[in-house]
Amino acid sequence: MEKNIILENNSYLEKFFSHLKMDKESICEIICENTKTFINQAPHKIKQVKGHKYKDKTIYEYKLKLPKQAYRLAYIFDGDDIRIFYISKTLIKADFTKEIAKVV
Repeated sequence: MEKNIILENNSYLEKFFSHLKMDKESICEIICENTKTFINQAPHKIKQVKGHKYKDKTIYEYKLKLPKQAYRLAYIFDGDDIRIFYISKTLIKADFTKEIAKVV
């Protein structure tokens, strides 16, 4: 069964979308497609964010490549949903984990 991709409505994602030059709908579509592809075809590229939980669930992250820039994206599995709650320009995993600590 295919999971639903949900981008949470929070200040972190709003800030991310406000800094992009592309329209939000196009970016959401790219994010959803990339997330499904990574989970189904490249699970070895998805890593856990160790030591932190979001809504009492394990946090996973992967590197998202958009036109002109790469980002790191964090999400959880929530029943039949994949809930994306944070996207950052920070690509170094250790620094990204420190950012996540401030979010959760």
